Amino acid sequence: MLHRIAPFEDKLSPNEAMKVSPEFLESFITQALDLNFHFISLDRLYEGLVHNDLPEYFICFTIDDGYKDNLTFGYPIFAKYNIPFCIYICTSFPESSHNMWWFALEDYLLKHDHISYHNTKYDISTKALKEEMFLAIRAEIITHINDYESCKQTLENLGISYNPRDYDNLTLSWEDIHFLHTQKPQNTLGGGRQLCTIGCHTHSHPIFNNLSNDGIIKDIVKSQKLFEQKLHFTPTHFAYPFGSRIEVSPKHFSLIQNLGFTTATTTRHGTIYPQHAKHIHALPRVFFNENFMLESAFKIRKKRIVTA
Repeated sequence: MLHRIAPFEDKLSPNEAMKVSPEFLESFITQALDLNFHFISLDRLYEGLVHNDLPEYFICFTIDDGYKDNLTFGYPIFAKYNIPFCIYICTSFPESSHNMWWFALEDYLLKHDHISYHNTKYDISTKALKEEMFLAIRAEIITHINDYESCKQTLENLGISYNPRDYDNLTLSWEDIHFLHTQKPQNTLGGGRQLCTIGCHTHSHPIFNNLSNDGIIKDIVKSQKLFEQKLHFTPTHFAYPFGSRIEVSPKHFSLIQNLGFTTATTTRHGTIYPQHAKHIHALPRVFFNENFMLESAFKIRKKRIVTA
């Protein structure tokens, strides 16, 4: 599981930790190829689970949200080595209706040495203090993440006023997504019809446990309609936003299945086993970052099937 593929910047670690550098990604891929790992698509993963014929050691790349750097830095590497990958798109990204408050908060903290938070003035003159404050404010915003106006109000109470359009350059456009969707693999070893599988990651990236089922369905259907309108297809693979046990419950797995998705991935930490054929809408993933070590990948959840 990845989010961003881009060079690191001198910014705050909570946001920078969502990146892997292009150099590290390419090094990881070449190391895995030398060790004869199989890189497979989500379609091949699904078929392998259903028919119980997965390779013993395989890797499936999935990338959440839909950042522009997935195309500018990630795609050339995946294409160079013919590595299938999936990008789960939040359709608010290409629609320019997103609210990237985490970047606005980061930029504000980087520019200031003091902040008033809940009627108390705090020194944030060092990067460590800025990161500590970022995490504190983030925790508060997350509690009402589904309410755009509340998120906006929390930032405005801190004196942070920003235009979400300032961050449109960070997202994939519909034209970018169409390009990625039409790229074909050089061979069929990865089991996919496209080099890049386009998946669904809802429209607004809500926390499911804070919404009614009707609210969840409305958000996902909006996303599906946008895919059909803009690209003339509907993704068959899904990733839960904030997909831990705190944000997603087992009741949501059947909901996603009923909406027509073939697979669904969580953020629950674990590797895939044949037994996951019975839990195909609750697949675990492994967070991939700059410190990831290939030799430890299959020690993560030995003999334990991670689902609900």
